[in-house]
Amino acid sequence: MGVSGESLGAFCPAPFSQLNPNLQGLPIPLASPCMFNSKLVSTHADRPLKEAPAKPMATVHPTAILGERITLGEGVIIGPHAIIEDDVVVGDGCRIGPGTFIGRLSEIGRDNEIGMSVQIGGDPQILGWRPVDSRVVIGSHNVIREFASIHRAKEPGEATSIGNHCYLMGTSHVAHDCVIHDHVVLCNGALVAGHVEVGDHAFISGNCAIHQFVRVGRYVMMQGLTAVSKNIAPFTLVDQTNTIRGLNRIGLRRSGIPPENRQAIKEAYRVIFRSARPLHESLAIVESSPMCDEVREMVEFIRASKRGICLSDRSAAEEEDGEG
Repeated sequence: MGVSGESLGAFCPAPFSQLNPNLQGLPIPLASPCMFNSKLVSTHADRPLKEAPAKPMATVHPTAILGERITLGEGVIIGPHAIIEDDVVVGDGCRIGPGTFIGRLSEIGRDNEIGMSVQIGGDPQILGWRPVDSRVVIGSHNVIREFASIHRAKEPGEATSIGNHCYLMGTSHVAHDCVIHDHVVLCNGALVAGHVEVGDHAFISGNCAIHQFVRVGRYVMMQGLTAVSKNIAPFTLVDQTNTIRGLNRIGLRRSGIPPENRQAIKEAYRVIFRSARPLHESLAIVESSPMCDEVREMVEFIRASKRGICLSDRSAAEEEDGEG
């Protein structure tokens, strides 16, 4: 249940206009600090508890600072000391934690959990960069934990994008112009440089570093402390520096890919990454036989690479069943 600005006197030690002058006149009902789980908890024993309406309006802590032309969906909750700049869109059901900053022109889908002190839409870290009308676009059902940062794009009209159902753990960083697809996990301290593309269901472990312009394929697993400056083919497991250790077999089993297709991926992997042939010859051998969709995806990914591909260390033991 929303609370009007005039009723905040019962909860706030200072006049409403001093706490949040930017909210004056906005069509956003404010919540007292006693709003939790869609229920308004009375601060007086003689007042009964009141259920929130079926479609609760946005609730904003009185210490939050909001800019102009902001669109907040139903059920949005904005915590203490959050800062939301002009022309931001926040979808239904989002929760924005204390101290979080959301830069201008950012667009956030529905049902995202954004933790404390997150930065979304901050300026890209580029020497000599000048402000332009770029943005961050985030899908739905994501979790973005404390102190994570997502920077907006470099050029006007462009966007850094996060897909759906991603989990960005604490202190992870997504730089300008990145494209993070669906169901991606970035663990604590993972660093993704500018213009990187990360495919669906990739798992980037703690303190990994991905060089700018690198492409990470679907269902890739990067083990902790890995650094890469070359593209990573789909379905593979990578550690150390630009080194493939095997297939992400556990990730593949969980993916629902049929067993016969997983076997085809395994056979193609051995031809491409475990033989002594030049890469172009290995690709030609794989292409000479019928390919399932996943093998074709791997081959086309490698052929499209302009940065080179992480390759296997043939002298090292392969981690056949590793998950990272």
